[in-house]
Amino acid sequence: MSKPCLLSLSDEELIGLLPVNNDEVFSSLYRRYWGPLVLFAANYITDKDTCKEVVQEFFTSLLVKRSLVNIKTSVAAYLYNALRNYIFNYIRNSSVYSRHVKGAFRLGGQVFAENNVEQFVRMSELERTIDGCLVSMPLKYRQVYVLHFREYYTLRKTAYLLDRPVDTVEKQCRRAVKLIRDRLSCHR
Repeated sequence: MSKPCLLSLSDEELIGLLPVNNDEVFSSLYRRYWGPLVLFAANYITDKDTCKEVVQEFFTSLLVKRSLVNIKTSVAAYLYNALRNYIFNYIRNSSVYSRHVKGAFRLGGQVFAENNVEQFVRMSELERTIDGCLVSMPLKYRQVYVLHFREYYTLRKTAYLLDRPVDTVEKQCRRAVKLIRDRLSCHR
């Protein structure tokens, strides 16, 4: 039995083969849509490298969830819509993360000088402190925080992935944020 030429397959035929765990199929879909999706992301994100990074993360999440992909429209429409939602989550969660970082520095009475190296060092220290807090917090809180604030899943999607009620996930998310705030206020 010969393998079909992936380049000759339609989008729908390619996506139908995706759950089979065929890396060649995914690579073909990736090559077909990488460029157009990066250009699409530029409508929402001004930094070119960030656009590429977000599209890369989007494809990675698609690869991980390929067995759950259920496309009811065209593949192109699905990808553009899913990427747009991914970008919105990315922007929202980046904003929340930035607020946490800025709030942490306000708590510590830190005032940034115009020295970018100093800012970079402080940001690195802050990220290490947050990562240390994540490692020490209970698994259920850490899972919720990582999925919601680092993987950019909505609370509803996080609840679905963890098989927990949305209300429980919301409470665990708030608790995780409180644990991080408490840790940051101790590291003034």
